[in-house]
Amino acid sequence: MSSVTVLEKAQELQNIARSISEGQKERAEQERVLQRIDEVRAALQAAMVQQQTAVLLRERTGQALNVSGFEAARAKLESKSRGGLPGDRAFLDAKRALDAFTSELSTSLRQLWKAWATAQIQEVSPARFVTLGTDERLEAAALYESMKTKANRSKVDSASILTFCTDRDALLRLLEHAPDDAPEELLELINRLDAGGVTLRELTDVDITLLRDYDQDCWFTVTRKAD
Repeated sequence: MSSVTVLEKAQELQNIARSISEGQKERAEQERVLQRIDEVRAALQAAMVQQQTAVLLRERTGQALNVSGFEAARAKLESKSRGGLPGDRAFLDAKRALDAFTSELSTSLRQLWKAWATAQIQEVSPARFVTLGTDERLEAAALYESMKTKANRSKVDSASILTFCTDRDALLRLLEHAPDDAPEELLELINRLDAGGVTLRELTDVDITLLRDYDQDCWFTVTRKAD
């Protein structure tokens, strides 16, 4: 084997080694970009869910929230993507912006939803259920409890909003033609109990009998105070 052949082989091996090295760098760069894209995609999806929930809340309740942060966060990444693949900083900044938007909107949604839903519940007097038939009374009570559960959820989602509004409409339909002839003393007693702070000593035998006569005693729980 001549020296020229050996030199050519060495050069060939060097070129192959360089090609392999460059290919590895390209794969590493591709993997980096794919990982960052997955991270931003997950953050974007979470932000979109909150944005869609806010839109639904506005449509169903008229309560509006500012969702401009969503577009601002997305635009930040787009602006830094022109001319090639964005660097790590651009991906991380976009993810932070989306995460911050999601967290802030989630908190605002929960506060606004609870205030609105609670107000809707307070407009319904459970004392009126006593004027309904047996089956309707059970249905009204179930709808009322379902509304309270949805209103007190720690996380607001579209399903909770839709279900709550459906339950509310169904309950209002049940009560629409219900005669409002519940005894005034029963209404006053239930409102007093709902306000809280009533001790067993403050309830008279007449109060307890009144609750039992109208099947309202099952909706109140007696607990012992800590001190």
